[in-house]
Amino acid sequence: MKRGIFTLLFAALFILSGTQTVKAQETMSKNAFFVELGGNGLIFSANYDRRLSGNFGAKVGLGYLGGGGNSSGILTIPVQGNFLLGKNGKYFEIGLGATYVGGTGELFDDKLSSVVGTASFMYRYQPINSGVMWKIGITPILAEGVFFPYWLGLGIGYCW
Repeated sequence: MKRGIFTLLFAALFILSGTQTVKAQETMSKNAFFVELGGNGLIFSANYDRRLSGNFGAKVGLGYLGGGGNSSGILTIPVQGNFLLGKNGKYFEIGLGATYVGGTGELFDDKLSSVVGTASFMYRYQPINSGVMWKIGITPILAEGVFFPYWLGLGIGYCW
């Protein structure tokens, strides 16, 4: 599973380090940093989102929820491509991606290490130049034998 983590991180870094010219810079902010409750980070995550070409972008995040004692906790790393439909700072976000989930301690019998599929269908307010951005919506999760179609996400942050 370590190979899967490194592949996921490499893909995220490759996507976010693209040197493409971004037409979206004229019509919307190019970068956003936000924290998200629920969503693709499953519980809580800090995320960086970048517009890569037009309304197409990608995000990568990091989430952690610590348990009580014995160094137990859950680590999440969401990676997702997304597309924004709309204009003037008001968008509908559609996204697909994957989230690495790892956990240890009292929460699990053994160490947990898995990758789950994620999607997003969210309303997103992102100012054209820079400022406070937020988003809210449904972020379905698909794991081995499990499907949560109505997982919710709420994010707030800053774009520039």
